[in-house]
Amino acid sequence: MAPRKLDASASRPAARFVTAHSGARDKDGRLKPFHDAPAAFRPNLTPQQMLEKGMHGGIYFNPLGGKPGILYPRSRYPKGIPGVSIDEFPPEWFKGVPPGLYKSRKYSVQNNFYKVKSGLDQAGWESNGWINECDPRGWTQWYFRFYMGRRLDNGEDERQIGRWLGVAGDKGRWKQNLIGKCLRDRKAFDDPSVSPVVRQTLLHWAYELTEADFEKGARRVKTHGAYAIPADQLHGVTVKTQGKRKFTQGDDVQEASTKVDYTEQKKDRAARASRRGEGLPPPAKATKPPPSRAAKRKRVLDSHVEETPHKSDYEKQRDERKRQNLKQLAELGLT
Repeated sequence: MAPRKLDASASRPAARFVTAHSGARDKDGRLKPFHDAPAAFRPNLTPQQMLEKGMHGGIYFNPLGGKPGILYPRSRYPKGIPGVSIDEFPPEWFKGVPPGLYKSRKYSVQNNFYKVKSGLDQAGWESNGWINECDPRGWTQWYFRFYMGRRLDNGEDERQIGRWLGVAGDKGRWKQNLIGKCLRDRKAFDDPSVSPVVRQTLLHWAYELTEADFEKGARRVKTHGAYAIPADQLHGVTVKTQGKRKFTQGDDVQEASTKVDYTEQKKDRAARASRRGEGLPPPAKATKPPPSRAAKRKRVLDSHVEETPHKSDYEKQRDERKRQNLKQLAELGLT
């Protein structure tokens, strides 16, 4: 079976445009909030900074760059992945940037800022269901376009923002991982010798660890640990939280009911001890009436009903894309 041919233009959702981001920052160095985006979405690298530093092995904006993926096989797309070009972006972004940092044919770690390989290739992105055909190169391409003011109303913007929050947001796993490694190794937040692979990964997500974010994230690592770092490696870093739980106003009912339950338990134990002292038998336990035939039948029928978790339309499409991609990988002998 030949890999399916995609009509990229047919599946591309309608876009609207707002004013491009100005590049303005807050006092902590984060980009100011984007128009039509959650306040928590705060990258701190502009597209131009990402290009100047070096990312994705230098192949990102070459449609033939890197190993071919699954969705756009070279046999059907001899010119490479459609829609991968720098023409839609401001020329000043690329001024003074060596073309090898974004238009190379072959991936090279020398084109990455931290001189290490980081991330999967095109086939890996596609087989994991991370690629939407409107941005065939993935998150970085989406971010460049979002920065320029493009907005999609099909849920794609929300999905990509959610992915960023999971990687580099306030509780982002790789951001917290890097902070944890700095604490573990007792090194500065900007020491490039601490996990250059994670630093390169975060650069691909338009983020660079700052001192303000490090101090804030360190407090969380000390109480919650860090993603993908075994607890024993953080010995001496993490601390155990002690003391009585502080209840908020909404917890008052729960706290009161707990006290009542405890008091009732003490009374019940005292009553049982008194009966034993008087030589009386324990009180008879309340018995439930046997279930009716109708109740038994309903229980049997319910036990054969398989619950299917609800999935959104996006999740269904993602799972279907992933299934097709894995099938094509197997047919190409890449699994």
